[in-house]
Parts: sequence; structure tokens; C-alpha cells
Amino acid sequence: MKVRRTHPYPTEIRLFTLVELIAATAVMLFVALIIATASASFYNAWKRSVRITDKLKVYQNIDRIMDSGIRNMIPFTWKNENQEETVVFEGEPDTIFFVTPRRVMPGEKSAFSFIRLKVENENLIAEYHPLPRTQWDEENKLEIIKEVLAVKVRSISFLYARINDEMIEWDEDWEEYDRDTIQDDTRDILMIPLAVQMKVEWMDGSSEVWLRRTSGVSGHSRLGSGTGLTGAR
Repeated sequence: MKVRRTHPYPTEIRLFTLVELIAATAVMLFVALIIATASASFYNAWKRSVRITDKLKVYQNIDRIMDSGIRNMIPFTWKNENQEETVVFEGEPDTIFFVTPRRVMPGEKSAFSFIRLKVENENLIAEYHPLPRTQWDEENKLEIIKEVLAVKVRSISFLYARINDEMIEWDEDWEEYDRDTIQDDTRDILMIPLAVQMKVEWMDGSSEVWLRRTSGVSGHSRLGSGTGLTGAR
């Protein structure tokens, strides 16, 4: 009896032609190109999304300090080194120091925040202290809480609004309260600006402007009448 054995491998092997290899390679390159293009588009869209999100966070930080701080700024007086009642406000072309009310949490001692905005090492910084840290105190006399509002900042500049002959004027710095030139009617004392404009310029040359009106500038919104100031009647 004869047993027919089959070969484990086919006796005929069909090879790819050159044309088929070229066509297969072209298809693979085309698929790879599509994947690479889609990946690049996705990566670029992701980078744009990250940039927009980061910029939005920065704008929200600045909006928050402008809304909760500048907009709620109030006149506040405290004794200086000569024990004279002085308005606690400093408005310079590149920095501002002001007082704003705040929510009191359990264990805290003050309902006011003393805030300074300035640029430090290309960062827009907000300095906070719950106690009367005035502009005539030594720089490191009291503990400061710092918050970075924005990075890669080249400069900030401020403008301060005042009334002059019923017209609004804008100054680069705010003239400090002078008890020797106080007006007869203390209700007309403008202790802090009517409004504050802040311009932020980033290192890439772009800039944005924020403008807020302050709250405590009239006789009806001021804390007290100003009669506690030295020289006031």
C-alpha cells in the first residue's frame, strides 16, 4: 500500500512584482502622511488651547484683583511716623498701594486688606497684609503674603482719575493728601482716585488695559467724614 505524502510547504510560491511593491509602499506612505498631518494638527490645536487657557487664567487673576481690590477701594486713614492721621494710599506710575474691605474668616483679626501691585522679576505681584501695613513702614517690618498674578510681564503703568473744575483728569501719579491745603468743606476731599487704569505690557510686546472705578470717593461712600484728619475742620 502506498502512502501519499504531502509537502509541508507549497510547491509554488508567488512573489510580489515590483509594481505591487511600489504601490504598497505608496499606500503606506500615504497613510503615514495622513497620520502625521492629523497628529501635527492635533498637537498644534492642543498648544493653542493651552496658550489660550493660560492667558485666560492670567486675565481672570487680574480681573479678580481689579474687581475685588481696585473697584472696592476705600479711603482709610492711619497714623504715620509723626502720629498724624494720613490717608493710606500710594499711587505711583508703576505701583499702587491701597486698602479694600474683605470678608472676615474665623480666627482673623481684620476686615481690611492692604494691597500693593507691582512688577518683580518679570512677575506681576500682589502683596497682601491683613494689618495696617502703611507705605511709610519699613519694607520688611511686617510679614507679606505674595501672589503671582501674571508672568513674563515687562511693565505695568497706572493712571489715576481726579476731578478738576468738574472735569475728569488723568494723572500718572496721585498727589498725596496735604493737610496744609485742605479744603473748607471736608466732604469734598478726594482721598483716593475716582478710577484707576492699569496697563500691563508683556515681554512679547503685547499689552492689555484694565479700568475700574473706585467705590469710596464721595461723601456718601466714604468711611467717616474726614474730620479725623489733621487740619480738617
